[in-house]
Amino acid sequence: MSRAGDYRSRITFQKLVQTMNSINETVISYEDVATVWAAIDWQSGRRYEAAKQLNSETDGVIRVRYRSDIRPEWRIKYGKRYIQILSVANSGERDREIIMNCKELKD
Repeated sequence: MSRAGDYRSRITFQKLVQTMNSINETVISYEDVATVWAAIDWQSGRRYEAAKQLNSETDGVIRVRYRSDIRPEWRIKYGKRYIQILSVANSGERDREIIMNCKELKD
């Protein structure tokens, strides 16, 4: 269980929104759902080559106070960075804290 002082980072949850434009093409965007305080713990990183480009990714765990609406298909905005949610767990099934395994992809 985290203490209030552990939640030092401000993050925004964003959900995927699909709409159709005037020529019936699907347009994908993101809509802010909530901005909350979080504890972020980056655990590992690696560099790899894909499509002839050098990329890097960082894996970590983000913890927030309990919310029942967080979905793995959402993403997190942290400053100018975007973080993919890989999994969402209710810590101890006690409705006090959500633990998310996440990945930040960088070009």
